Amino acid sequence: MKVVFQTIATGEQIARMCEMASLIWHEAYRDMLPREQIQYMLELFLKPSVIEEQIAREGYTYCFINTDGVDAGFFGVCPRLEGDSLFLSKIYLLREYRGSGLFDQAMDEIVRLARLQGLPAVRLHVNKKNTRAIKAYIRSGFHITGSDVFDIGRDYVMDDHILEYEIPG
Repeated sequence: MKVVFQTIATGEQIARMCEMASLIWHEAYRDMLPREQIQYMLELFLKPSVIEEQIAREGYTYCFINTDGVDAGFFGVCPRLEGDSLFLSKIYLLREYRGSGLFDQAMDEIVRLARLQGLPAVRLHVNKKNTRAIKAYIRSGFHITGSDVFDIGRDYVMDDHILEYEIPG
């Protein structure tokens, strides 16, 4: 299995990524969140204009996780303003690629990107109900450092654990 991490830069790539996100979110979060909240969060966080703004003005990098010529998922990262970590904003795989080893390879790439920027850690937020993802992160060396509830509007909140991976020196 040949894995390539392809930077997402064009409008067509961003649109394709957002379509993939919608498929993944409706499948992965259907037992955790109401459908209306999933739709609202996709509009808030994963619509093309939002991604374009993050890339152009906020320092985000998005990459497709491509295996054998097929886009199997994507991730998005951005250095935190404090300069103390790389923020892993998004990492998603289509259902048929989960458990294939792609997650681990993507995490290796994310750690490599953090090292290139001289950052000592990778941090992320994950829904407390997303036990499958939490287990995968912990298996990859992350640990829970806290939790927070974020008001995202329309009476919806994100109730998340905060996880960190300390990059070995």
